[in-house]
Amino acid sequence: MKVVRVLMVWLLVLGLSSSAFAGDLQASLAKAAEQQAKPSSGSSMPKGYLVAGSALFVGGMTLGLYAFLNNRNGSLPDLGEGSATNKPLGAAGLGLAFVGGTVLFLGSRAGNSPTVTFGPGRMTVSKKVSW
Repeated sequence: MKVVRVLMVWLLVLGLSSSAFAGDLQASLAKAAEQQAKPSSGSSMPKGYLVAGSALFVGGMTLGLYAFLNNRNGSLPDLGEGSATNKPLGAAGLGLAFVGGTVLFLGSRAGNSPTVTFGPGRMTVSKKVSW
């Protein structure tokens, strides 16, 4: 029991004295405020990708859940009622949700994709490279 008391006292002493190792509080606050004030370099997703991808994902998940859970008798399907649900429609809904997720993923990487420009008699492909 004496060992436990000694350990508890040491933990208490170390816990209370660890704030002394933190350094200058005012300098830490100024540094944190400066880091928050800097604008983030990440670009946001284009709105077309966001709206289309979200609509496809939400619509696909809704369709999939409806098709898998609607067994046409007003209650949730039981263990033996696998044939009562609409499996092809549920699979199509999950596929649609996958397409929506893919559109969202590609939209998040849209700033990194190359730009293709068509002009009279020519085509230009440009890619911004930075590191």
